[in-house]
Amino acid sequence: MVKGLPIKDVLNRNHPLSPLSDRVLITLTIFVISVIIATLVVKISEGWTLVNSFYYIAMITTTNGAPFPPTNPGVVIFTSFWAYFSFILLATLVVNAFGPLIGYLINEGVTYIKKAEQALEHPRGK
Repeated sequence: MVKGLPIKDVLNRNHPLSPLSDRVLITLTIFVISVIIATLVVKISEGWTLVNSFYYIAMITTTNGAPFPPTNPGVVIFTSFWAYFSFILLATLVVNAFGPLIGYLINEGVTYIKKAEQALEHPRGK
């Protein structure tokens, strides 16, 4: 536990450092809905099963690459856009989830360094 930050505050959804904050839930919801839509687009365009379409989108989203090539040129273009869109969406999700915590830790580190510098500049016993 970080000094001055009780664990009950971190688990509180309304606390700014909580990973379950509303901004994270909203971004996660947008991501899940986007994956579902992308899966359905590939399923309808290629005629693949729902599982194969979801697997294809998951591999593109995680930057592993396409497990099998699409035959429809529209899906090739869609996949290119999806790769960029999903990367931006995942980056946004990570920043929303961990940005406040990282900012808090950096602020605590800077405060600690400033106090240490002041202690070196003005020693107590002299």
